[in-house]
Amino acid sequence: KTLRPWFNTKTANTLDFNINRANGCYVYDKNDNPIMDFTSGLMVTNLGHNNSIINARMKQEIDNGLLYFPPSVLSEERETLSDNLIKLSPHVDGKVFYTNGGADANESAVYFAKRHFKELPKKNRILRFDKSFHGGSSYISSYLGGDSRRNEKQSHYKFELNTDIMLPNPSLRDNGKRSIEMIERIFQNQHNSIAAIMIEGSSGTAGCYVYPYGYYNKLEKMARDHNILVIVDEVMSGFGRTGKMFAYEHYNGTPDIITLAKGLTNGCVPMGAAIISSKLAKDYEETPVNNGLTYSGHPLACVAANVCLHLYTDELLEQVRKNGDTIRGYLNYMAMNYPQLIKEYRGMGQLYCVEFYDDNVAYIQKALMDKNVYTFFRDNNLYIAPPLIISDAELVHTLEKLDSVCMFANSHM
Repeated sequence: KTLRPWFNTKTANTLDFNINRANGCYVYDKNDNPIMDFTSGLMVTNLGHNNSIINARMKQEIDNGLLYFPPSVLSEERETLSDNLIKLSPHVDGKVFYTNGGADANESAVYFAKRHFKELPKKNRILRFDKSFHGGSSYISSYLGGDSRRNEKQSHYKFELNTDIMLPNPSLRDNGKRSIEMIERIFQNQHNSIAAIMIEGSSGTAGCYVYPYGYYNKLEKMARDHNILVIVDEVMSGFGRTGKMFAYEHYNGTPDIITLAKGLTNGCVPMGAAIISSKLAKDYEETPVNNGLTYSGHPLACVAANVCLHLYTDELLEQVRKNGDTIRGYLNYMAMNYPQLIKEYRGMGQLYCVEFYDDNVAYIQKALMDKNVYTFFRDNNLYIAPPLIISDAELVHTLEKLDSVCMFANSHM
């Protein structure tokens, strides 16, 4: 009786299975068979399922009884979370705005960016990258995306979504030179109408494209030179997923707005957030924030998030970087040995994808499921994004399952 996102109700899904419980890196079906969650659900449960430390603190808050109060009222737990998030950002005097998830965090970022230029009403465009995805819940988050999922929203809202420019993704082949040159021309000719650009901290469902060395820094400088804000979407790439707390830290970036969700609460309670710089925060010293949600900064979500932030330790992030080396080593071996099957692989830390030729990815995912490994795929990309807490043995064992599936598929082509 449930309408599931991105699925129809008629076609049987070959991966239908009922989840009974979960623990660590595994979910368990109704027969209590362990299934490796090799993409942390949808890159959400960074700290693993059924985390006892998070659970204990959430149970304490439930027993305390404060499970809802209007977000306009001050809350010590929420203020503590805001302090913690600001300390992790480059904005010492910035502010945090809370939402229900990643899509509305990005929508709020658009509001803050456009509001900042209210005295320049023509400076209201938000440019984004081809194939990017910034949420699919409503018109504006779909509009921000650069992939095909926005097309139906265009029809529904009777509004042309293809009127604005999609920024070209960088290529490692030319170190992003063509992309930078094209974007620079756009900025030079159109900066008076552009409020901000939105870029993922590290590419996610677009295909885990890695930014060439120095690319992000050039992009950020060009934006600054043309009075254009930079919004970095860390919904998927944040909270240790790439081996840094936030992916923009790989480039020593200083974005004007940072959007968050997913790993913020480890998926225990829905929550998103937008961190804005002090420059943007000044817009609201006397003017109210005409943007809000009933569950903004939900008490239980704030509790979960504060616990999670303490669990994203330097030691864990170091392990993620080591795990990234392991993943890359295995994928490099597979790409060399199964060239008819694998087009290429991309990623960093524990956020990788393998791009397959033709429609092989559906077979690969089904074959992995037969080996009790769940993975997410989109288009021809199979994603590898296990919980950050995965052990060396679990990681290697699962990668070897992927290798055996690819070996079999390659031999029967």
